[in-house]
Amino acid sequence: MSYFSVGDMAQSFLFRHQSYQLKTKANRLGVELASGQVSDLAKRFSGDFTIVSGIETSLKALKSYKTAQTEAAQFADSMQASLGVMHEQSAKASSVLLLAGSGANQAQVQNTATDVRQIFDTVVAGLNTQVGGRSLFAGAATDKPAIASASAILTDLQAAVAGQTTASGVASAVENYFNLAGGGFETTGYLGSNSSLSAFRIGVGQHADISVTAADPVFRKTLKNLALAALVSEGVLAGDLAGQAELLKQAGNGLLSVNDAQINMRADLGSVEAQIETASANTASEMSALEITRTGLLSIDPYSSASELKQIQTQLETLYALTSRVSRMSLVDYLR
Repeated sequence: MSYFSVGDMAQSFLFRHQSYQLKTKANRLGVELASGQVSDLAKRFSGDFTIVSGIETSLKALKSYKTAQTEAAQFADSMQASLGVMHEQSAKASSVLLLAGSGANQAQVQNTATDVRQIFDTVVAGLNTQVGGRSLFAGAATDKPAIASASAILTDLQAAVAGQTTASGVASAVENYFNLAGGGFETTGYLGSNSSLSAFRIGVGQHADISVTAADPVFRKTLKNLALAALVSEGVLAGDLAGQAELLKQAGNGLLSVNDAQINMRADLGSVEAQIETASANTASEMSALEITRTGLLSIDPYSSASELKQIQTQLETLYALTSRVSRMSLVDYLR
């Protein structure tokens, strides 16, 4: 009969090797239990990462769309706020101008013109609104104001109406400044680009077109009528109460006539806002679904892992006890 025995050194190496394997496995299970995800992806997917890679690629694309949607929403919302101010202030100005233009005295005319001058400032400031350092109504030239300051525009207009002695003459000069091709507004008033802002890509085959600029006819007509009244506060037709009242009346009627166009502009922008909101909701839903799928693919069974970890801890304790017992053995213990 032959016997096979293991030497002390070999036995020590065997114990150490088993201890190392058990500790490594225990550490892996501990990390997986803490994170809730498998650590050995190659083993989980047998080296085929196609599914996980596809999910990660889709999530990166959706995150890019989410960023574009957020930026587009900020632009659209800020534009809507500026349009809201313009619409409300124009309606307010229209009412007081029509009232003052109908048989008002000098004080009423001047007070109304001064009030509208402030409204003109407010509307110009709204058109020069920036979000994140980018102008909203300057088209592609987002690095500069959309239009000149209210004071600069009125200064140009005063030069344009110089020498005019009638309300019709002043009104004609202001009309030419704002709407004549190559006129003052196009050369010194509008500072933005003639190229529209590129549409925001908010999804696969989806673009949010927010291309309105301060050069739009609706803005020109609004600014023209506000400026026409504001010029009275600057002394245009001074001493001619009837002429000044006529300018205020024309300005009031002009603002009244552009009211529907302002509403339509806000409605069009509202449609874009709804488009962005829908795209954002769809993106969030898709991201959530993909993240749930990814979690399911990478997650572990916590109960199974906890049981396995408990077994390994028991094995380690047994191995340590056995190692301790073997290391204390003596010849007397062996002969017993």
